[in-house]
Amino acid sequence: MNTPPPKTDPGLALDGPNRILSLHQGESEAIASAAQKRERRIVDVALDGLTDKAQILDALAQRFDMPRWFGHNWDALYDCLTDLSWLPAKGYVLILTNAAPDTCAAPILTDLLTDCCEHWQDRGVPFHVFAQTARSADAA
Repeated sequence: MNTPPPKTDPGLALDGPNRILSLHQGESEAIASAAQKRERRIVDVALDGLTDKAQILDALAQRFDMPRWFGHNWDALYDCLTDLSWLPAKGYVLILTNAAPDTCAAPILTDLLTDCCEHWQDRGVPFHVFAQTARSADAA
């Protein structure tokens, strides 16, 4: 008889190195709960139907409550996400849902968020990104 492997606590990833992780259907609440227990700021961004750079930047700016000086370009996003002085916390958890993996913005955003994870890792600040693509949401 085959038994399914035991489910691991998705919050355990929050105790590991900063990185981008896949978010599976139904895990958002468990991750948010684990982040709250660790006193991390949770930023949940639904990317449903957002396919171009301007839409994605606007959604991130709104959910992160970016300062007025945010320049609405990739460099400005990186600058803000590696500053976060206006959004103080012991750590950060970014949950991206329904991202469209086939847009030309996806690889740029992935590289930028990877760099942000490394930036905060070097400073000893937790910064984890959980991303659910629209494709993985449909498969579940």
